[in-house]
Amino acid sequence: MADAADGRAEDGAEAIEALLDEAEEHYRQGALDESAAAYEAILERDPDHIDALEWRGEIAVQQDDYETAAEMLGRARSLRGDKAFAEYTNLGLAYYELGRARDAVDALVRAIERDGGDLVSHSNLGKALYEYHHKVDAEDARRVASDWLRKFPDNPDARHIGAAVSGSAKPAVADADYVADVFNDYAPNFDEKIAELSYQAPEILAGLIASHLPKAAKDLTVLDAGCGTGLAGKHLRPYAASLVGVDLSEKMLAKAGDKALYDRLEKAELISFLGEGAHAYDLVAAADVLCYFGALDKAFVAFFHSLKPGGIVAFTVEKLPEDEAADGTYRLDPSGRYKHARPYLDRALASAGFAPLTVQDDTLRYEYGEPVAGIAVLARKPT
Repeated sequence: MADAADGRAEDGAEAIEALLDEAEEHYRQGALDESAAAYEAILERDPDHIDALEWRGEIAVQQDDYETAAEMLGRARSLRGDKAFAEYTNLGLAYYELGRARDAVDALVRAIERDGGDLVSHSNLGKALYEYHHKVDAEDARRVASDWLRKFPDNPDARHIGAAVSGSAKPAVADADYVADVFNDYAPNFDEKIAELSYQAPEILAGLIASHLPKAAKDLTVLDAGCGTGLAGKHLRPYAASLVGVDLSEKMLAKAGDKALYDRLEKAELISFLGEGAHAYDLVAAADVLCYFGALDKAFVAFFHSLKPGGIVAFTVEKLPEDEAADGTYRLDPSGRYKHARPYLDRALASAGFAPLTVQDDTLRYEYGEPVAGIAVLARKPT
């Protein structure tokens, strides 16, 4: 009897080894479904096979199957123990995508404790912390964010979102590396995700522009500042003999290029780019771009510098109610975006030399089901 049992065990071990070889070969060839099936076959024979659990979880993340990823990686973590488990990056992402903000923050903090250079986990921790702050426990989110910023002051995500969530600092502008990282991450599904938020900034600006430039005659030099994937491009193209787009995110620019709307696309920091083009544009549009600038003085001066005499700038900002503006200027929110008070906009525009044509309140999009209040502005450079 013992010999028979030993034989069955040996056969079972050989079968698992064969399935492991099969799963690894499928994975090397990019056949994820087949690889996942082989790992599942292993788990039918041995539900506690840790390598199979971890690899099945890895594949699930790649396939955006976050429920399976959380189940597999959570079981592997339980079996290995917290100190030995190494897949916190994937587990944290799975929890975040499932809306499990507390679990996501815990996993991603453990990921960066294991590897402080893990940029993916830093980025995902920033997103998870915002959701944790908004939905679960604002006080604990501030504590975690403050600790993150203290331990990793040179990481762009910690430097910006750590400051935003903790409220411990108010940088004058979002870190360029942080902004590029955020939008490179969002780029593949950006248009679909932003549509789910009823995003209206490009349409709002299109309406303002049409009210002062009713004739779309394709005779202007136009800049789409912070063009992203080109959502404003279709509204600007009818005015443009030349349409230029500039953005920090290489992946967003690639999506914009696919729309075939632009004559030129440039990867650059906005103020530096504007500084290179004195009196270059008849129209500059910046839809949902200045929410990554706190202090607006340099941006407005750069817009003014880049416009031809009589040129127009159109932009949106998120609105900071005057009764919430402690110093009357702007606030960095836990989202990582800035809100601006109307009197501050008026002062900064006037200081730069602009004559406002239209300033109106509007709803830019919805977030967590709530309207995001904004201010849309059209201003002219004097002739």
